[in-house]
Amino acid sequence: MGMSKMRPVSLYGPSDKTQATLRLLAQLGTFHPDTESVPPQEQNLQDNPYEPLYTAAMSTLEELGRGGALPDKTEDFLLEEVKETVEELRGRAAQLTKKKSELTASIHMYEQAAGQVKHLFGLGATLNELFSVKYLKVRFGRLPKESYPRLAYYEDKDFNFMYYDFDGNYYWGVYFTPADEAAETDAIFESLYFERVWVPEFVQGTPEEALENIEKKLAQLKAEEKELESGAGAVSGQEAARLRLMAAWLAENDRVYGMRQYAVILRTTFLISGYVPQEDWPALQKAVEGLDGVKVKAGEPPKKSAKPPVKLKNNWFTRPFEMYVSMYGLPAYGQFDPTNFVALTYSLLFGIMFGDVGQGILLGLVGYFFMYRKKHLAVGNILARCSVSSVFFGLIYGSVFGFEHALAPLYQALGMGGHAPLSPMENIDFVLVASIGVGVAILVVSILLGVYTRLRRGDVGGALFSASGLAGLVFYLSLAALVLQMMANIALPFVGSLPFVLLCVLAPGLLIYFSEPLSALLRGEKPEEGFGGMVLNGFFEMFDALLSFASNTMSFLRVGGFVLAHAGMMSVVFTLAAMTAQGSAAYWLVMAVGNVFVMCLEGLFVAIQVLRLEYYEMFSRFYEADGIPYAPLTLQQAPGEAA
Repeated sequence: MGMSKMRPVSLYGPSDKTQATLRLLAQLGTFHPDTESVPPQEQNLQDNPYEPLYTAAMSTLEELGRGGALPDKTEDFLLEEVKETVEELRGRAAQLTKKKSELTASIHMYEQAAGQVKHLFGLGATLNELFSVKYLKVRFGRLPKESYPRLAYYEDKDFNFMYYDFDGNYYWGVYFTPADEAAETDAIFESLYFERVWVPEFVQGTPEEALENIEKKLAQLKAEEKELESGAGAVSGQEAARLRLMAAWLAENDRVYGMRQYAVILRTTFLISGYVPQEDWPALQKAVEGLDGVKVKAGEPPKKSAKPPVKLKNNWFTRPFEMYVSMYGLPAYGQFDPTNFVALTYSLLFGIMFGDVGQGILLGLVGYFFMYRKKHLAVGNILARCSVSSVFFGLIYGSVFGFEHALAPLYQALGMGGHAPLSPMENIDFVLVASIGVGVAILVVSILLGVYTRLRRGDVGGALFSASGLAGLVFYLSLAALVLQMMANIALPFVGSLPFVLLCVLAPGLLIYFSEPLSALLRGEKPEEGFGGMVLNGFFEMFDALLSFASNTMSFLRVGGFVLAHAGMMSVVFTLAAMTAQGSAAYWLVMAVGNVFVMCLEGLFVAIQVLRLEYYEMFSRFYEADGIPYAPLTLQQAPGEAA
């Protein structure tokens, strides 16, 4: 457990097999390309034959009205076959688009004509008669109501304006003028802000007859438009389905072509280097046998200087907590995986802070069945595991949905006098002191892990002299013992004596003070700073160590604080419920709503606060997240990635 062992592999063969090899690796989904020793070869991405064809195929499908998600599975095609099909159907789609444009323009023209003709109702004559007059000019349009009274100023002019509709703002009408005076009359009406309406030639008969004919024509045109939108007139359903399969094939090959950046391609050969998990090596070896001329070779186990990717591998209980480790950053390959430590401490602290049998069970059910199984939220699986700890500490506190006497028969049967082992509100001092004690224990374990991880990294100086090394451990425990003796007035043997101060406080303090130059000497290097620099840096190192020890320890007071906060919030719920009749429907409604509110609010706060303790108080002592995430080549599109 911890992380999968990685096996370095190299694939090589004829350069014309590069695409097929990358496609196979992506189908297997286990090969992680080595970008550390082989930087991406951007020049290999030039002249991609699939990308323009894919773009053309998708635009053609849109023009044919056959857009949408592509099939998950596709067939194998020849590139030339796909190119011919796309070009042919693209030509048909272009013709279809042209017809659509012409049809849309016609529909727009007839719709405008319909709007104009509606204002001609009441004209009292046919349009044919008006347009057939030889010596008169006829102008249709609308005149603003503010301009209409001003027509009286032009009574001496040779024109006549008739309106047949008024919409509240405009007089819709027509004016007649002799042909030889049309220019002057048009100028007058232009000064009156007359807006001319051009009646198309196809508008014939009375306005009512013309509108009826226009609406019939519009219905015909829209039916044709609907038929064109389906693309039925351009391609058959079989042709469209085949084009969709080809588009999916092009999208897949376009993605594979983008993976050519991980290959070193010479004139006639290619080389691809990377890593596969040890357990997936046999499957890769067998799959490559099907590629003619392509060979695969396994390398030696990764050296310390190498940077293989990290794939965490833990048991079913701790696996969900990998999410929290990944959020912070993965460990370097071959280093300590803190997932098990996080699973243990997170569940423990969550249970202490959220100790309630009923709410713990309900939290577990909601977390697993609703958040994880239905909504696919990984945090739901974590809450399901934390609920076990919540139920356990709920038994210690004797709390079931806030009822502190519900488990009295159980405690009576166990010979405990009907009382819970620990009632938080009756033992406030103990709860707060115990939370500090839990914090000290966890910090000691974190420092020990820091010693272990530094030794694995070869940092002997850091393991011995740093604040998170052996010197820091002795210094921290010594200070904790002194504080305990003073605060609790407990006489501890040896603690506080002169030898204790010299050996357990002063000596490790000096080691921490001069940790950097001592570590350099241990590595056989000469300290970079002079004596003044060492003194100044040591002062800040020591100040930071004291401050971090104090702040990290006091941070665990929040554990006891949330234990008391839970009991306090539930007492408020009981107070509100007591305002109603005991045992009534209103009483149980208040209890139910109060429990849900407390569970949601405190569950959120506790989850965040425990994660904060993990990241800031514990990880800072031993964890360096400098690992490379395992990201194998795959045909699956990453979330948010364009095809």
